[in-house]
Amino acid sequence: MRRWVLPLLLLAEVALFTAIGGVSFHGPGDVARYFASYFGDLLAQSAPVLLLGFGMTLVLITAGIDLSVGSMVALVAAVMATRPSGPGFWWTAVPLGLVLAVLLGLTNGGLIAWLDIPPIIATLGTMIFYRGLCFVVLGDAEKSPFIDVPGYEWFGQFSGVAIVVGLVLVGGGACFVRSRWRRELLMLGGNRVAARYAAIPVNRRLCEVYGLVGLLAFAAALCFTARNSSVSASSLTGLELKVIVAVVLGGTRVQGGAGSIVGTFFGVLVVAALDEGLRGAATWGDRHLPFKISHLQYLLLGALLVAGVWLNTRAGADKK
Repeated sequence: MRRWVLPLLLLAEVALFTAIGGVSFHGPGDVARYFASYFGDLLAQSAPVLLLGFGMTLVLITAGIDLSVGSMVALVAAVMATRPSGPGFWWTAVPLGLVLAVLLGLTNGGLIAWLDIPPIIATLGTMIFYRGLCFVVLGDAEKSPFIDVPGYEWFGQFSGVAIVVGLVLVGGGACFVRSRWRRELLMLGGNRVAARYAAIPVNRRLCEVYGLVGLLAFAAALCFTARNSSVSASSLTGLELKVIVAVVLGGTRVQGGAGSIVGTFFGVLVVAALDEGLRGAATWGDRHLPFKISHLQYLLLGALLVAGVWLNTRAGADKK
């Protein structure tokens, strides 16, 4: 039954916000066109959360957490924005962003694996540090060199996002599910001491996971900047909360040792539909309610996070 909770919740969200938005249909063709456009926009808009959600799933499987993902994406985008626009952007800014993103991820992994700093403390520190670097790089300015880069807008369109996300979630997920690497991460998250006795290179696996998160942060930065065309030092504040809520809601245990890529996909769509629906309902709600609809976002995200943890804990107890 738990497999159907998220798809049903997603359908309920879409139906509710569609009704509140006053959308009218005059036939099956209108319905098909509307929902094709709706889910296409939803996928393109939620690309950064989808990509980071895949990495966060692996991190939580190892009983870790990465609070720095939002700051990491913003810093990669900020550094790329400092390079001149034009065709040369592909040969200067994009490789620079890729190398920086992987280094940022490996920094998190090194702090956790080799210095033995708890993941929540290590990534909280790097979250603040990376965000501070965003302000050092950009100051209070907002830069938009991405507009004049030929072909760059493809990463923000549905076709580009579908290919990038498909390669990561479908291609990468299929390889991950059947790999020995997955079994080692599950054992690492379930019992780190047993993993060491089983000759699993724990420190190296942790660095690999956090380095992969950095690589996905680079892909998320491409999709974000291509869709929004600009970046500032305060961009993507709170992104890590949406990623964690989506992953936990999708069935990944915060205690480690279990996770679901498919569940993460549906969890991201639930969070994205909630975000989009609240924005669409703001026009109606701000006139009829004593508070702003937008103020409900973090209230509902917090409720979803608690509900997701409770469902996962309950499922683990039932298996025992």
